[in-house]
Order: sequence, then structure tokens, then C-alpha cells
Amino acid sequence: MSQRLVIGIFPGSDPAQIQSALGGLEIDLSNVKVVSRARTEPPDDPDGIHFMDVEEAMLSNSFSDDMTKGKGIMGDSGGTDVPGLGGRGPSLSSFTHADRPNYLTAFPIPDDEVDNFNGAIDEGRAVVAYAGAGGDTDKIVEAFKAAGLRNVRSY
Repeated sequence: MSQRLVIGIFPGSDPAQIQSALGGLEIDLSNVKVVSRARTEPPDDPDGIHFMDVEEAMLSNSFSDDMTKGKGIMGDSGGTDVPGLGGRGPSLSSFTHADRPNYLTAFPIPDDEVDNFNGAIDEGRAVVAYAGAGGDTDKIVEAFKAAGLRNVRSY
């Protein structure tokens, strides 16, 4: 049987509440990953849920970003044109709409659904994922729903 991912959205991002909601379930918590913008430390549980703070991850995502940070250099501009002034280059409106970052690249979520989960993280909720559900997929989906997760999906 193929590896399966079960994923859902928890209505908040407090690690203690998430651990409390999932702690009573009969699932292997070591397979649970929580992705959020939580500002509080998760409870100590070395054999349990793995909490990932996207803000912390974004701070350390690339050494090359640090090389140009604060230097007044606009990376990947494609040349020396000033945006919005002549030429066929990008206009100022090109910079007003930034795509939402994809915090969930490690999970096989379809492109047409990943924005819903990334949006939940941006809005302060947590995304809870269980990788490798296999034959227990239905059991884990029901457990996630019982724990109060919304938009529970399996892939």
C-alpha cells in the first residue's frame, strides 16, 4: 500500500492546545507534524508531535538571502531598468502582488489545494499533517475530525 498523507487545519496555533486535542487519540503521534506561526514553545515531548514554526524556518531558509540583505541590492531584477519607467520591463504594479509562500513544500499536497492550507497558516491557524498513514488513513482522518481539525483531507 502506498504512503498516504492526512492533513487538516486546527482552529488555533497554541502548541499546548494542539497537543491536548491530539494526545487522547489512538494514533502514532511521532508521525504528526504541525506547521504554524506559533510564538510559544511547544511542550516537551521528544517521542511525540513535531512542531515547525514557519517564521523561524523562513529566517534560516537561505544563506544567499543573507549575503544581500541590507545592501540595497534588488536581486533577480533582470537588468538595470527602473520598474515602471519605459522599456518593456515590469511596472510598479508587478511588485504590489506577492505570491503567498508555500510552507508545505515537504508534503504532497495538490497545487489547487495547497493555498488553502498556506492561507490558514498566514491567518494564525495550524496545519496538522500525518505522513505515512498507509492502511490507517480512514482511522486517522476520523481521529483528526474528532480532535476538531477542519478541512481534513488525505492524499
